[in-house]
Amino acid sequence: MTTQTLDSEQAVSVDAERRALGACLMATPAYDPVADVALAVCEGDWYEPAHQLVWSAVQRLHGHGRPTGVPAVEAELRSTGNLERVGGPAGLSQIASDACSPAEAGHYADLVHGYAQVRRYQEALVRGVQGARLADPLSVQETIATHQAELESLVADNQDDDTFGRFGDHLDAHLDSLAVSVPPSAVTGFTDLDSLMKLMPGQMILVAARPAMGKSAFALGVATANASTGAPTLVHSLEMGRAEVSNRILSARARVAFHHIRDGADNLTQDDWDRLDRHTPALRDLPMWMDYSARVSPARIRSRIKTIIRETGRAPLVVVDYLQLMQTDQRNPRQSTYERVTEISRELKILASDTGAIIIALAQLNRGPEQRQDKQPLVSDLRDSGALEQDADAIILLHRPDYYEPECERAGETDLIVAKHRNGPTATVTVAHQFHYSRLRDMSRTEEPAL
Repeated sequence: MTTQTLDSEQAVSVDAERRALGACLMATPAYDPVADVALAVCEGDWYEPAHQLVWSAVQRLHGHGRPTGVPAVEAELRSTGNLERVGGPAGLSQIASDACSPAEAGHYADLVHGYAQVRRYQEALVRGVQGARLADPLSVQETIATHQAELESLVADNQDDDTFGRFGDHLDAHLDSLAVSVPPSAVTGFTDLDSLMKLMPGQMILVAARPAMGKSAFALGVATANASTGAPTLVHSLEMGRAEVSNRILSARARVAFHHIRDGADNLTQDDWDRLDRHTPALRDLPMWMDYSARVSPARIRSRIKTIIRETGRAPLVVVDYLQLMQTDQRNPRQSTYERVTEISRELKILASDTGAIIIALAQLNRGPEQRQDKQPLVSDLRDSGALEQDADAIILLHRPDYYEPECERAGETDLIVAKHRNGPTATVTVAHQFHYSRLRDMSRTEEPAL
């Protein structure tokens, strides 16, 4: 693109800004175009810094129910010391003289936002080229995923906004939807937990516990149970590699002792081989995708979800094991652990909402439970960031009484404590742990699973 073309685009963009702002400066009680402009223009859309200052003054006045004419805006800018930065009274008068009609203000505001999007697109492409030049050959996929996420955010921002409108406009359609039974989009495989929690698109579920409580066994069990229904499932295993995950799933589904599989041929019996042979075909056909990369960011997860949606037409259930090991897309070396986890938590929630996926993220608890007499975990024990509690639609805390008292009467039991449930009640679901098979099971269902 030539410099002349860029100058031409900038001139048209600035002209649109002056026309939209001028209409706001010429607003009358009969027709106030400020709301129309505010509906289209976002923060940072103004190309001219002076226009951003004028628009900020207009917004402040309008927000307090005051006029937005030239005298009022001039006084507001003078009070903030910005009047001379916009060209003084003469500069404001010139903008007002370029005003479009009130009915056209929304159109010119759309142009302002559109040209801003063009500039952001151009900047994103430049950053993409720079990223390609500096990319580590061993992490090209992460570089591409980050650039893809940036472009997708521009696409999402440019789509029609259906998040704003009158409450009653969609009420009849919503009432009609209540007459239809909506099945859950995913299942956990635990009967009582599925009855308590209906997993629906856009949810982020946090599963947290101290080490050795069975988080990974729970996560892999949920993933295989959901995939067994034919629903697409995605697992990001940041802590365990391909061999260990495969061993755990084979052990859980075929009921072969985990240490037999781990040690290989020396310990595998003929019965073990027979069980593995019976279950392998069904496991091979599961619609379950695995990502064993130790470097996972929200952008990488978004890329994987998009791939699965293109292939299956459905958003998957996503399991992340575990959240505190993830990276942010910025990868800022100066970012504190608190800031990193806070950003990841927020991005995962946005990702679930944007794609319609259900995200189950595992997380570590601090040592709080071990300092209590009953050893019960609490939501306040979540490590690194309070945003985890805020962003999650539900929080499940895992607790094993026999971990702390091996001879207790509840040996072999694990509590799934639903400590937060935004869309329903909280409760505790008790399941059986069979860690020699690397799995958790319903208390009344410990027989061989049917695939």
